[in-house]
Amino acid sequence: MSDILTLRRDDRLLIIAPHPDDESIATGGLLQVALAAGAALRVVVLTDGDNNPWPQRWIEKRWRIGPADRARWGARRREEARDAMRLLGVVPADTSFFGLPDLGLTDVLMRADAGVSRRLDAEIAGFRPNLIVLPALSDRHPDHSAAFILVTQALAASGISRPRLLTFAVHGVPDEGGTAVELSPAQRDLKRAAIQAHASQMRLSRNRFVRYAQLREWYRWSASSGANASHPLRAQLRDGSLRIRIDRRRAGANLRRQVLSVALGQGSAALRRQAWWTGADAIAVRDSVTGVMTAGNGETTAAEVVVTLPVPPSVSGAGYVKLAPPQPGLFVLDRFGWQSVS
Repeated sequence: MSDILTLRRDDRLLIIAPHPDDESIATGGLLQVALAAGAALRVVVLTDGDNNPWPQRWIEKRWRIGPADRARWGARRREEARDAMRLLGVVPADTSFFGLPDLGLTDVLMRADAGVSRRLDAEIAGFRPNLIVLPALSDRHPDHSAAFILVTQALAASGISRPRLLTFAVHGVPDEGGTAVELSPAQRDLKRAAIQAHASQMRLSRNRFVRYAQLREWYRWSASSGANASHPLRAQLRDGSLRIRIDRRRAGANLRRQVLSVALGQGSAALRRQAWWTGADAIAVRDSVTGVMTAGNGETTAAEVVVTLPVPPSVSGAGYVKLAPPQPGLFVLDRFGWQSVS
C-alpha cells in the first residue's frame, strides 16, 4: 500500500542532497510538484562530489588525481547541479552549496564539527521548513546515512517546531510501498533531462540513474529513531552505559577489520567514540573529538560480541552505532550502515 503526497502553497520544503545529482535523481519530480503547487523551496547540496575518481579517470583520461584535479572536478559537478536545477525551475537564490568533503560526511559527524552544525542550524532556523526531505538512515552510501544524522541532530538543536521528515534511498532497496509523488509524463521527461544534465555521471552510471525517472517518485515518512530489526547491531542506553550487541553470524565479518562507531547527542554534549579490536576481548576506544585513547573490553561468545561504553550524564538525544571498515572500500557502499540506539 502507498499514499500520494500532495503539497500546498503554504508548504515549505527543505531538500538535503549529499552530492550534486542527488537533488535530480531523488527529488527531481518533487521539486517540480512543489513549484507547481506554489510551495516555498530550498535545496542544500552538502558536498561537491569531488572524490569521484572513476568517472574522472574515464573522462579525463588520467590515472593520477591530485587535490587540484579533485577541486576542478567538484567545480564541474557543482555547475552541473546548477544546470539541472535550472531545468527543474529552481532559481539559484534557493540553493546552497556547503562544499563539505565528499566521502567525508561520516568524519564530519564523528568530529561533531561545530561549524557544520551551525550552518545546518542557520539553514533550518532561517528557512523554517515544515517538511525536510533527506536521505534515509538505511541508505547504504556512508555520506547519505551520515547526512540523515547530521540533519536530524541539527534539527534537534534548532529549537523550531519539528517539521515532518520525508526520506529517500538512492543506494539500496527501492522504497515502493511508502509515499509517492505522482508525475505527469512531461514532468518525468524533465526529471530525466535534469539527471542527464549531470554529464560527468552519465559516462559510467547513465542507465542506473536514468531509471529513477519514473511516473512515481518514492519516499518514506521517518522519525529520527527506531531500531532496524534486520540489522546485526542492537544498542541500548541504560543507567549511564551504552551496551552494544553484535550478532556474529549476521555481521559475518572479521571484527579485527572493522571499526565500531558511536554517535550520541549533539552540540557541546555530543559523545563520539570509535572502537576497534586489539585482542579477543580487548578494545581500543578513541574519542573522535579530542583524540583521547582509552582501553575497553568486549564479551565474546559463539553467538555475539557485547561492547559496553560509559556515557556521561550530560549526553542526551538520539544516538546511532555503526560497524564498518575504517575506510570505504572500492565500491564505497556500507554493508549495514547505522543502527539507532534504543
